[in-house]
Amino acid sequence: MKFERRQLSWWVSAVLYRYSYIDIARQLDDDLFAYLGDDLKGILAADCGCGPGQATGKLLSHGVRRVLAIDHNVAMLRQLEAHLPQAVSEGRVVAVQSRFYPALFSELLAQGDGFPGFGLILFKRSLYLPPDEAFSILRAAVGSLVPGGRLVVIHAERSLRQYAFKPAMKIAPYTAYHLVNRFFSRAGHLLGLGEYSLYTRQALIDLLARAADGKPVEVIPSQQRAYNLVAITA
Repeated sequence: MKFERRQLSWWVSAVLYRYSYIDIARQLDDDLFAYLGDDLKGILAADCGCGPGQATGKLLSHGVRRVLAIDHNVAMLRQLEAHLPQAVSEGRVVAVQSRFYPALFSELLAQGDGFPGFGLILFKRSLYLPPDEAFSILRAAVGSLVPGGRLVVIHAERSLRQYAFKPAMKIAPYTAYHLVNRFFSRAGHLLGLGEYSLYTRQALIDLLARAADGKPVEVIPSQQRAYNLVAITA
């Protein structure tokens, strides 16, 4: 029964996602690509939790040679294929229906794409897993990066004050959006519709530092107080 409820939530999220890709999400993309610069040309990238493919398409436009677009939601992957039909037909985008697990990245590399590793692994608003599970996945993902490759996690801030309000508890832009999103995501978690683990900025930095095994970890500058962007460089 839990699996059926989760399947229902996936279909609902697939329908609503296109309407929730507002200026917040676009600003996160702008911040991400400003940080990555020209380091994307010719690489293999994994868009983990790709949804209908907005970030996937932008990765291609910034020079990524091939994107493995990974999502557990079949409805999202159908939207991705409709959004980027030519890139899919040419093999520049490969839709991968899968959950996240530690061996996933090495298994994908072993399928014969000819790439020695990933130049970028991106978790954009998708790594809502408890710390121990997230750590195992991140640690394995870091191990599949090429030298100089990056793993980036974009994740909602746990602190409501940081998440939805300016200092001194003044209402910030999109406060209502953040609070409604938090409410329904928490409700879905309690109903068994999916994981929804959040981290403060420092907790997210600490998690990635553990997974990095001594590799550099840095915060990516962003204009979005509601989200934290943290990167590991191999």
